[in-house]
Amino acid sequence: MDRTPIQVLFVEDSEVDVELALRSLEQGGFEVSWNRVDLEEDLKRALGASQPHAILSDFSMPRFDGIDALRLSKELAPGVPFIFLSGTIGEERAIEAMRLGATDYVLKNNMRRLVTVVRRALSEAGERERIRVAEEERARLVQILEATSDYVCMTDPAGTITYLNAAGRKLIGAPESQGAGKSTGEIYPAWARELIEREGTPVASSTGAWTGETAILGADGTEIPVSQVIIAHRGPGGEIRFFSTIARDIRERKAYEARLQYLANYDPLTGLPNRDLLGDRTLQAVAHARRASRPAALLVLNLDRFKLVNESYSRGAGDALLRMVADRLKSAVREGDTVARLGGDAFAVLATDLARPDDVLSVARKIREAMHSPFRLEARDLHVTLSIGASVTPRDGEEFDMLLRNADAAMHRVKAEGRDGFQFYAAAMTRQAAERVELENELRLALEKNQLEMHYQPQVVLADGRIVGVEALMRWNHAQRGSISPGQFIPVAEDSDLIHPLGAFALAESCRQIRVWGDAGSAELRLAVNVSARQFRSPGFVNTVERALRASGLAPRNLELELTEGVLVESRDRTVAVLKGLKELGVQIAVDDFGMGYSSLSYLSRLPIDCLKIDRTFVSQARRRQDAAIIQTVILLAHSLGVRVIAEGVETVEQLDFLRMHRCDQAQGYFFSPAVHPGAMAQLLAAGSIRPPAGKFN
Repeated sequence: MDRTPIQVLFVEDSEVDVELALRSLEQGGFEVSWNRVDLEEDLKRALGASQPHAILSDFSMPRFDGIDALRLSKELAPGVPFIFLSGTIGEERAIEAMRLGATDYVLKNNMRRLVTVVRRALSEAGERERIRVAEEERARLVQILEATSDYVCMTDPAGTITYLNAAGRKLIGAPESQGAGKSTGEIYPAWARELIEREGTPVASSTGAWTGETAILGADGTEIPVSQVIIAHRGPGGEIRFFSTIARDIRERKAYEARLQYLANYDPLTGLPNRDLLGDRTLQAVAHARRASRPAALLVLNLDRFKLVNESYSRGAGDALLRMVADRLKSAVREGDTVARLGGDAFAVLATDLARPDDVLSVARKIREAMHSPFRLEARDLHVTLSIGASVTPRDGEEFDMLLRNADAAMHRVKAEGRDGFQFYAAAMTRQAAERVELENELRLALEKNQLEMHYQPQVVLADGRIVGVEALMRWNHAQRGSISPGQFIPVAEDSDLIHPLGAFALAESCRQIRVWGDAGSAELRLAVNVSARQFRSPGFVNTVERALRASGLAPRNLELELTEGVLVESRDRTVAVLKGLKELGVQIAVDDFGMGYSSLSYLSRLPIDCLKIDRTFVSQARRRQDAAIIQTVILLAHSLGVRVIAEGVETVEQLDFLRMHRCDQAQGYFFSPAVHPGAMAQLLAAGSIRPPAGKFN
């Protein structure tokens, strides 16, 4: 049979007793190598040379006491089993020996027991050694874990933390030796906790490990991004005993990546988007322009004579100027537009969601106005001008490179023609822009010379044709151009701020005219005046209305201001405040072109409105089922809100019959009368009503 090798040190003065013990051990299955000592010095020397598996010691020896041997052995070989093998040890001495550290004792007259005692002692010593080694290993691992800069955490299957290392405690702000007992849910932000519950823990449970990026809540509640590994540890039966998590703080990496991303998309000198990011945004703008049928434009701007700045000022002055120019450009454009630096002294502006291609002119004007005041550079004033070229999508291209190339070509034409100017890539657009500038100048003169006049279109009650109101519409008869449509000059007025004096004139003149007709004996009329978005948002608008009423003497109840849905929806707090001021004056409010916008009905129902106007687009298509349904809906909505409803653009008997059938209150349009000058309107008012062909009003 296989024998168990064992090394035994005998502390014994009797060679015979050693022989008896050896025979018993060999019979019990041990293969024994041994040594015998009976002096203290010999014991020290033997234990210093090697560590035996067991020490078998007599209790009483002539030259060496067993208790002294026990003490010395525990000092020099604390993990080695020490068994008394004696014929003289009594029970009290045996108990004392056990108390002092003896493993066991065997009486020499009962050698059969020796094998059992030795086997048990070796097994227990082996187990203690394994525990000691494991504890040392665990202590080393704990030292390593405590010293590592990574977050290390262990949790039970329910997610309760059982261990958290120093780096982890520092990361979450837990005091020394705390962290255990917390739930992992407490240390993650909600989105990270949801990711771990949905993906991290299930994947680790099924495959053994999961890797991903999450975040841990720091001591101040801020999110700390981490790269995280979750490992599932299983017991012998396959059940999950615990989870371990290793997480690394990646704030520096994230900051570095963000910096790389920033440098890939932004100019480091000015902080503006660079050419690459401008290209991406241009492609998005082109796609939007295609969907919405609203053009976008790319403007290339170049500083005139920038080289002289570098030659005339100190090193770095040019960079300082470029940063100041960038700031002014950002302040000059709309919120949704993009200002970019192409390199050197070249900039670009992407103007999106334009109503018309020539709206670029307004963008260019604001940019040039932003450059009017001098730049303060090294205690000197420096005047800067720009050469600007523009291309418009889709006409000048739908690819970024083409739009940029065409705008750049237009800019170089400006340079060639003397700098400090603006041109479109297409010559025709440049001519249109020039015409628009000319029209603006002539409109300004028309205001100064009283060349504008108001015409009026009657609003009639559908039940009997009675005229109960008029809408005031501005007309411009140009000396050379003839009649100019409001569709041409009103947008120019909007872009150039002429809309404010034009709006004030329309209010004052039409209020005056209504009062004149009233003094002449006409029935009381309601005057409807269109109000533009810029008028409505101007700080003194309510005062302008009040001055017009006071100057004319018109009763406020007879004035109705028409606002589009878009005006009412934007800047709602401001809108409600202005409407409140107008209602305090006593004027009425109509929603013009209703159905064309995107207003919330719940929001609209809370506004102090008196009238809804159905847009002419729906009226003209009343034969189409969809448009007819919209008209019916608007009429029902108006009546449910307790307000009047007026249909615009009525031109046929069929349209009139449809509106009357669905109980529309009032209407206006060419079927009754176009907008006419005050004299012609006075004749209509004298008749009191407008009667279409017979039988249409009962």
